Amino acid sequence: MGGISVMLLMGMLSAMYVFFIAVIAVLIIYFAVSYVFESIAAMGMCKNLYYKHSGTAWIPFYNKYLLGKIAGNKALGIIEGVLNLSIATVAVLFFCFELEIGIIGLIALLACVIASFVIDVIIADKIFKNLNIRYSDVLTVVNVLTFGLFRPIILFVFRNKQNTVRF
Repeated sequence: MGGISVMLLMGMLSAMYVFFIAVIAVLIIYFAVSYVFESIAAMGMCKNLYYKHSGTAWIPFYNKYLLGKIAGNKALGIIEGVLNLSIATVAVLFFCFELEIGIIGLIALLACVIASFVIDVIIADKIFKNLNIRYSDVLTVVNVLTFGLFRPIILFVFRNKQNTVRF
């Protein structure tokens, strides 16, 4: 009798472990694809604005600064880059080095994630408005409702549209 319950428990734990690994794998794949689409979009927009070094859009965290520059607000881009760098640093420390961040650290991390999302939405909205996209408000609402999942794809689609703001 005891052996069956142990097998059942071990099976449930291994299923939860596999589910956890699958969720982490999906998140990593999403972030990689999102980064590629966002970098291509930023590079295309920089070329349209005659920026000399459009290839720098592939530098992690610096591409957020470039998106802020494209939107016409460098400060938002700098803040977004710093927030993303801090989120990535805490994630690496937490998962790779098994450091405990505690409840205050978790609240600070969640605050950084929420602030990053809000600033991403603001930057995307400014870019949509600068591109004179007819349905820029609808795209911003779609961006918010999908929690930013479609933002890199939308930016990628409109990367070749001429911007009204110049560097």
